[in-house]
Amino acid sequence: MIQRVQSLFFFFSAICSFTIIYTFPVLQNDSSSYLLANHFTYARLFVFLSSGLSFLAIFQFKNRKRQQLIASFARLMITIAFFLIVFIYKEDEMFGVGLILLVIPFISLILANFFIKKDEKLVRSADRIR
Repeated sequence: MIQRVQSLFFFFSAICSFTIIYTFPVLQNDSSSYLLANHFTYARLFVFLSSGLSFLAIFQFKNRKRQQLIASFARLMITIAFFLIVFIYKEDEMFGVGLILLVIPFISLILANFFIKKDEKLVRSADRIR
């Protein structure tokens, strides 16, 4: 069902990803700051994919295995975006708040996976009792 705890974590991950793209600078130097929305095309694409997958996973509540798979792909997308920014785009700039905040959707996806596994265990134990 949509009101489960993992659905809240998926929604939180999607909202955090969107706010990181448009609000927080990812890289900074002395004179300017770089947002994902303006400068980093591929990293922005991967964060958008991650937030879209997180939002899609909310409505896959009937199939917990598919929800886990979607959450894993969303985490992979965040990881790819993080490494793209760190290794490819970083030249002489310092890391901004947005790059550090990419950890929040990643952790919320891990927590969503934890609660999906917990639900799966509960369903299996209920099936054993019947």
